[in-house]
Amino acid sequence: MGAGAIGGTLAAHMVQAGHDVLLCDAAADHVEAVNRDGLRIEGPVAQLHVRVPAVLPADLPDRIDRAVIAVKAHHTRAAVEPLVERLAPDGVVLTVQNGLTADVLVELLGEERVVSSFVNIGADYLEPGRILQGNVAAFRVGELHGGEITPRVRELVEVLPYAQATDNVLGYLWGKEAYGAMLWAGAVSDLTIAESLERPEYRPLMVALAREVLSQSPVPVESFDGFEPDDLEGSLDRLAAFNRRSAKQYSGIYRDLVVRRRKTEIDSQLEDLRGPIFARIGAIVHDIEDGRREVSTANLDELASYAASLPTP
Repeated sequence: MGAGAIGGTLAAHMVQAGHDVLLCDAAADHVEAVNRDGLRIEGPVAQLHVRVPAVLPADLPDRIDRAVIAVKAHHTRAAVEPLVERLAPDGVVLTVQNGLTADVLVELLGEERVVSSFVNIGADYLEPGRILQGNVAAFRVGELHGGEITPRVRELVEVLPYAQATDNVLGYLWGKEAYGAMLWAGAVSDLTIAESLERPEYRPLMVALAREVLSQSPVPVESFDGFEPDDLEGSLDRLAAFNRRSAKQYSGIYRDLVVRRRKTEIDSQLEDLRGPIFARIGAIVHDIEDGRREVSTANLDELASYAASLPTP
């Protein structure tokens, strides 16, 4: 459910490995292009051209046993609702989304049918039927409440590319929330991800922002791809180096604001995260979405000044 950057990348690798996959996407031009010409994955990681059937949500089959939700957070409910009557009694749905979206799946489908994951793979939707995979990065699958690595988690890990099982998926997700908050800050500027992370004038902002988010985590936070919750200063250098090695130089947030000019996931994120710095980021993103601001380093300068004016926790 959702055949864009992440959904399309995962699906293409699964098809290449011999698994039976059906794509579902709300974009009719993307569905048409995939059915007509196949799905192409481009970039330095892999050059794939796979034949895979694709449908619009209205054309889903009557029974679904396994589903992967790979849509933007604010489209979660619309993507999951078609599964309510179609998911098999013992069916499983996996979310590979940004943010803490599992509560919507649990509300609609029941907790016993939902598995969560953390995905840090960088990919971009280029045009109908074409996706750029920029890197290979951490991908962890686990039960919502941690603990035992169950047979269904092992089953999903077996068929998904790059996936590993974890007994603390929420710890990875909160790490991604902290890293993601830094990406949100950088996205209001025209700097690349690496530039926004490594420039000295923005380091205090990025560290303060990450601390603001990490203070809200209900579980121990996990490390990944250079991010270490106990070494945020060092994490900035490691994450900058990680992103410099990727063909994806700008975040999906930036692309939503500048390239695709569409609504971002900011409202879903503001529901998950509290704190004055992230609230200020949300206000700036809303201004950009509504045409009251342009994406510019001046926005990042404003954020840095604001964070410096706050009392030290």
